[in-house]
Amino acid sequence: MAQDPYIVRRESLAAAFPPGHEPPRLLLDFADWLDGRPWGSLGCFRLQGTLNDEAPIVDGSALRREFSLFLYLPDGSLVGLWHPDGVPRAASPVVGLRSEGDAAVLAGSLEGFLAKLARDAFSESAWSDLAPYEDDEAEIAGDDAHAALAAWLGDRIGAARLNELAGEACDQTAFAARMDSWMHEREAHWARHPILAEIGRALSVHRPRGKSPWDRTRLRATIVGALCEVQVYRSGPQPVAEAAVVEPLLRALRDEQHRADPDLGLWFEAQLALDAQGHILPRFEYQVRPVIGGAPAPVAEARSDLSRAPRPARWIPDWLSDAAG
Repeated sequence: MAQDPYIVRRESLAAAFPPGHEPPRLLLDFADWLDGRPWGSLGCFRLQGTLNDEAPIVDGSALRREFSLFLYLPDGSLVGLWHPDGVPRAASPVVGLRSEGDAAVLAGSLEGFLAKLARDAFSESAWSDLAPYEDDEAEIAGDDAHAALAAWLGDRIGAARLNELAGEACDQTAFAARMDSWMHEREAHWARHPILAEIGRALSVHRPRGKSPWDRTRLRATIVGALCEVQVYRSGPQPVAEAAVVEPLLRALRDEQHRADPDLGLWFEAQLALDAQGHILPRFEYQVRPVIGGAPAPVAEARSDLSRAPRPARWIPDWLSDAAG
């Protein structure tokens, strides 16, 4: 039985890069090369550019310029380029961000990552989703795909360079330190943030009753134009009586974040994790069309936010673009 082809979204890759920077030619050409090849023959992934708002990173939207993610793995992990200083370069390493919160450098460059894919370098690692899918048909296709990718990449960089990169060891120190320091920095930032402290006091009745420090009450706040909804997850999403109190605080927080980084625009949804001390760790959603009042958010309301807080064209979600009508 024929394998389904890889999902390749070449047109989405530009959105993963900071404004003013385009995807490297090698990545675009690899997307063209991969398109139509059997899924699983090189690994289990789809090639699609995404913002690291979706990545398992604390407050990931604030690091949007530091990552250009282009592979989704089946477990929710993401793979892409890391730009330590926010500027994409030929030597930007390729990193993996695992759904459980683990992070690793997979290759020292995009060339190195493709070389490792071509030489099946991930099959014995924790990132085995980047190895061929394990059934007889996929293994045969995988042998062919590895040879074809090695030939394609070797024509570009030379066989000797390909083999050198495929065996290259990666230093994890800087990336691990960056991810660890960012997590602690942002957790501390939000724990002492005055607006979130006020919101935490207003929502104190919803604090978790458990004794464990990791117990959290999950809440959801949606703001789209003039509309606002605040819910707590308790046997499904339920409205909170304190919505009128926290709405102006949420709007003030939203405006503050926009002033800090205007290119992000205004978020539409915030997931709020409230602990027993009243501290809130937020996660912000700028791209996905939220549900409000049980229905998809009105485009006209969202466009009023976009008019007030314009974004670079590549960071405007499809559902909000002019082409969406």
